[in-house]
Amino acid sequence: MMLIKMVLGIVSAVFGATIAAYFGLKKFAPWIFSDITYIRTVKGANDRFEAQCKNKKFIIDVFEETVKKYAKKTMLIYEDREYSFEYMDNMANQVAQTALNIGLRQGDIVAMFQFNEPSFIWTYLGFQKIGVQIAFINYNLRFKSLLHCIKVSEAKLILIGQGMELKKAILDIQDDLTSFDIYSQDPKPENLPVGFKSFGEAFTKAPSTQPDKSHRSGLRYSTPYVFIYTSGTTGLPKPAIITQLKASRAAYVMTIIGNGNDVLYETLPLYHSAGSMLGVGFCFATGATMVLRSKFSASQFWEDCRKHDVTIIHYVGELCRYLVARPENMQDKVHKVRVAFGNGLRKDVWKEFQSRFNVPQIAEFYAATEMPLGFINVSNKFGSVGRSSPLLRKVVPCEFVKYDYHTQGPIRNEKGRCIACRPGEAGLLIIPLTKIITFEGYKGRKEETNRKLLHNVFKEGDVYINSGDLMYVDDNYDVYFCDRVGDTFRWKGENVSTTEVANVISALDFIHDVTVYGVTVQGCEGRAGMASLCLKEPGCVTLTEEQLRLIWTHCKDLLPSYARPRFIRLQEEMDLTSTFKQRKVALLQEGFDIHKINSTVYMLNEKKSRYSPMDERTYNGILDGTIAL
Repeated sequence: MMLIKMVLGIVSAVFGATIAAYFGLKKFAPWIFSDITYIRTVKGANDRFEAQCKNKKFIIDVFEETVKKYAKKTMLIYEDREYSFEYMDNMANQVAQTALNIGLRQGDIVAMFQFNEPSFIWTYLGFQKIGVQIAFINYNLRFKSLLHCIKVSEAKLILIGQGMELKKAILDIQDDLTSFDIYSQDPKPENLPVGFKSFGEAFTKAPSTQPDKSHRSGLRYSTPYVFIYTSGTTGLPKPAIITQLKASRAAYVMTIIGNGNDVLYETLPLYHSAGSMLGVGFCFATGATMVLRSKFSASQFWEDCRKHDVTIIHYVGELCRYLVARPENMQDKVHKVRVAFGNGLRKDVWKEFQSRFNVPQIAEFYAATEMPLGFINVSNKFGSVGRSSPLLRKVVPCEFVKYDYHTQGPIRNEKGRCIACRPGEAGLLIIPLTKIITFEGYKGRKEETNRKLLHNVFKEGDVYINSGDLMYVDDNYDVYFCDRVGDTFRWKGENVSTTEVANVISALDFIHDVTVYGVTVQGCEGRAGMASLCLKEPGCVTLTEEQLRLIWTHCKDLLPSYARPRFIRLQEEMDLTSTFKQRKVALLQEGFDIHKINSTVYMLNEKKSRYSPMDERTYNGILDGTIAL
C-alpha cells in the first residue's frame, strides 16, 4: 500500500510539473509551440538528408537507387509523352558514354545552353555520372551577357540544345569563342553551321550501359556540382558555386511537403536552382513524377494540372499573379493540387490565389542560390517564409540587423558593431560563417565573393554573409520577406542587374549617362525596371521617335525581356555624390508617377515594339491593373 502511495505521489508530482511547465511556456514563451510543430514537420526531410551524407552518397547515387526502385514508373511527362525512370537513366548513360568518347573526364566543365526539355535533365544526369561539372547558361541571354557567362565558366566545351534559335545566339558570338569546342544536340552534322560539332550523332551511337563509378571516384561533398548564374552589382551574371553537399540538401527540401506519390508541375526554367535543384532533385530523391513545360502558360496551367492529376505546383510570385489575373472559370477549383510551393508570393495575391483556386497549403520559402541557408513556411501562415526563433537559431544561425538605405549597408553603432533589429523591424539578413556553415561564393570572382562578407559584426573577428535581402520577424518569430537591396531587383521572377541594363543603354551615342532602378507597381510582384536618361544634347527633356525606336531595338537585341526597362524618363543632369556615385533616393520616391516628374515618362509596349509617352489614361490604367506590364 505504501508503494502504491509513493508511485501515485510521483505521478502526481510529474503531472503537476508538466502542467505547470506547459502553462509557464504558454505565458512566457508561447512561440515554442510553433517551434515544436516546425521541428516535427522538417525532421523527416533532415533525417533523410543526414542518412544520405552518412552513407557518403551523392545526388547521382540517390537517383540511380531510385531508378532501381521505380524503374517502370513515370518520372517525367513532357508534351503528353511519358518518360520512365529507367528510360531517363538509359539516356543519361548514353550521354555519359558519349562524353567519355569525346574526351570529357571528371572535373571538366561543360556549359549547357538548352531549353526546358527532357534532354536537359538526362544530359546533366549523364555528366554527373562521370563527375563532369555543368554551368547552366540562361537561354534568354544574348551577345555580351551570353559571351561573358560562357567565358567565366571556364568550360571545356559548349553544349547547345536543338533548334535554330540557340544556334543563332551562339553564331552571333562565335568569333569570340575560338577557344571553345561547340557541340549541338542535333543528330545531323549536315544541319550544323561551320565550326559546330554534333554531340547528338555520337549520342545516338553510344551504348546505354552504365559507366563504371570509378569515373566519379574523386567526388567529395565540397566538389562543385553545377554553376548557377546570378545577377549582381558588377552588372554581369556571376556563376555561383553549388557544391555536391548543397545540391544534396536542396533535393530533400520539398520532401518536407511531398513524397514519391506526388505529381509535381514544373514550369520554372531548369537553368535556375529552383527548377533544377529543388524540383528535379525532389524527383530524384523520392521517385515523384514531374510534369515539365517548356515555359509557363497561364491559359494552360490549370488544364495541365487537371489532365495529369498534379498535386504540387512550383511557383514564383509573378506566376501566381498571372493566374489570378485570368478571367474566373467554373473549373478554377477543379483539380487535385494540395500544395503550392515557391517563393515571392505577394500578400495581396496570396489570399486571392489560395481562396479562388482552393489550394489548401501555401509552402512559401526563402532561399538564394549562393546562400547556405533558407526558410520554409510549413504552417500555412499567411505571408510568412518560415521561422527564426531563439531556439531554431541554435540550429540555423542567422541575424537581422538594421540597414541604411542611403549607404546601402548595415548601420553600425559607435563601437563599429551592427545593431540587431527588434521584432517587426525590417533588417538585413546575415548568416555567420562557421566550421559547418561555409560560403563558396562565385567561380573566378574572389573580389565579389569577399564583397558578400561582413567583418567584425558583433565582435572582433567574426564574419557574416550578407544576404542582400531585407526581412523582419514578428513576435511569434515568423519571418517575412521585405525587399532586395543594392543594385539588383527582382522582376518576372528574375534578378535584374541595374548596372548591366545601364551599360547596355548607355552604349547609344545620344545618351550621356543613365541610372537604372526598380520601381514598385501596384499589383505587381517585384519591381519594374525604370531608366532615367541624361542626353548629350544640353537641356533636352524629350526623346524623338527615332531615339525611342533605337532604345527599343537596342534593349530588345541585347537584354532578356524581363530586364528591359518598363519605364523611361529624362533628367537634365545626374544627381551625384561627392564620390561621383549616382543618387537614386529621389528617383525611387518619384517612381513612374507622371504627377511628380517634370518631364515626359515613356512606357514600354512590347506588343507594339516601342516606347510611348504616358498620359493620364495610361498611368491610371497601370494603377488599376487594366494595362498590364
